Amino acid sequence: MARTVEDILARRQRALFLDARAAIDMAPTVAAILADELGRNDAWQRDQVEEFTALAKGYFLEDCTLLNN
Repeated sequence: MARTVEDILARRQRALFLDARAAIDMAPTVAAILADELGRNDAWQRDQVEEFTALAKGYFLEDCTLLNN
């Protein structure tokens, strides 16, 4: 029943929360599989990857020194 890259990589697999950079790397493959399953086109795949990448970048740790406080 998953319909978006975000749904799979964040909610179903939790990859976004475990390693945002790795999740970004997975996004194109997930989008391609979803597009095939859902009958979506290349533009939809690109949009999904772009939207997920923008979201995932918010999960990067910018300053690891915050972890030491």
